[in-house]
Amino acid sequence: MNYLQKLYFGIMFLGIGFFRTGYSQETEFKEIPLNDLSAFTQAGENWIVASEFFSDYSEPWNLKKIASGKGMLINDLSKKHRSHLITKEEFGDMDLELDFMMDKDSNSGVYLQGRYELQLFDSWRNPDPTFADCGGIYQRWDDSLKIKGYEGIAPLSNASRAPGLWQHLRIRFQAPRFDANGNKTANARFNEVYLNGILVQQQIEVTGPTQASFLNDEKALGPLVFQGDHGKVAFRNIRYRPLSQLTGSNGSSGVGAIVVKPEERPYLLRSFMMFEDKKLDYIISVGSPQGLNYSYDLREGAWLQVWRGDFIDATEMWHNRGEDQMAKPLGGVVAFTDTPAVTELHDPDMVWPDSVKFDNLHSEDYTLDKNGVPTFNYMINGTKIADKISPSPDGSGLRRTLNVENPSGDLYCRIISAHKIESLEKGLYRVDGAYYIQMDRSIEPLIRSKGQLQEMLVSLKKSKSTLTYTVIW
Repeated sequence: MNYLQKLYFGIMFLGIGFFRTGYSQETEFKEIPLNDLSAFTQAGENWIVASEFFSDYSEPWNLKKIASGKGMLINDLSKKHRSHLITKEEFGDMDLELDFMMDKDSNSGVYLQGRYELQLFDSWRNPDPTFADCGGIYQRWDDSLKIKGYEGIAPLSNASRAPGLWQHLRIRFQAPRFDANGNKTANARFNEVYLNGILVQQQIEVTGPTQASFLNDEKALGPLVFQGDHGKVAFRNIRYRPLSQLTGSNGSSGVGAIVVKPEERPYLLRSFMMFEDKKLDYIISVGSPQGLNYSYDLREGAWLQVWRGDFIDATEMWHNRGEDQMAKPLGGVVAFTDTPAVTELHDPDMVWPDSVKFDNLHSEDYTLDKNGVPTFNYMINGTKIADKISPSPDGSGLRRTLNVENPSGDLYCRIISAHKIESLEKGLYRVDGAYYIQMDRSIEPLIRSKGQLQEMLVSLKKSKSTLTYTVIW
């Protein structure tokens, strides 16, 4: 099928509000030290300081695999020990950033000022999140009301990653306001909440403490409280910045965005795209109706990145003549590399090339299967390669299948280059704490160190071979 084959798609115009928050960012971020528990008040025995531990997405944590050290907090709750973790310092208006990791089916939360909970939950792959899911603002509760639970706010989208992976949370919080007599004049507000780089809450007022808050009153200051009584969770890189209010009124304005949305079939979009600090010009992005999306570099045969949720912002391509021709992923991107996936290594210790020489790779475009899923076909040094990336049957990630015919010389596939590749069990690896690689247990990848990075290579020496692996995030 040719490139002009009819594809199903939808285009939505969304109004994106801009809000002047009225703050001066006069201070740099400060880290809460995690060398020990001295920054917290009477930390319970369920909280452990460590440097690392191993886990995966399929089973509850085995915390016997903890590496001693510092820099990470782990909540190893039990029936006897299940206390919250409360900072000694108290805060008002603030920017808060942290990394967290959820156990399978686990439940936790961060209470701003010990009163207003931003929910943490293993919400991976939940298509319809509520206030009780990750990124939700938890409900309030009043036994005297007919409807006891109220004001819970679901996240705008589910930006959660798989359990056992590090996730990033960024909150801009405005404390409640009080007059000279202590009367409240303005409610607390979550101005912005980003989960894994995706905006999930914006300009949400909270009229009072949420259900099961540590503190039930309202004041201008309060501690950070990390929930410890519901499930296993880990935290690291906790940092904050106090915000000083400026005079002047808030305002808003609107801009339009052109969003491409796959409907019944995958949507294929060719564009320019920024990757790291480079503008790449032979990029095709593929969005699936299941919300599993990726970008591919046709010039290098490189799987660039993946993300879940909404597909592409095409405003810079289609608005005002689209001079930049730039497409922007709308989800929280997990980036891989723009270097070739396949190359010859006459010595397994040779350096992996940054690019393919112009005359060595000949693209034969792509073909579509009956479901509209593309296979990218190219020749490299006389070897025919068919590269297909499609949603895994269980929806956990994207599966890549490389079919190779008549390899010339010593052909290898570099599955990934990263700072840290951890073997969790036979055929399952965690990469930089950000995603998993899963492959058949019979495959024996070569994991080698090059400089400060590690690389995972698989030999493709057979005259006709197939390599399949899945990226899970």
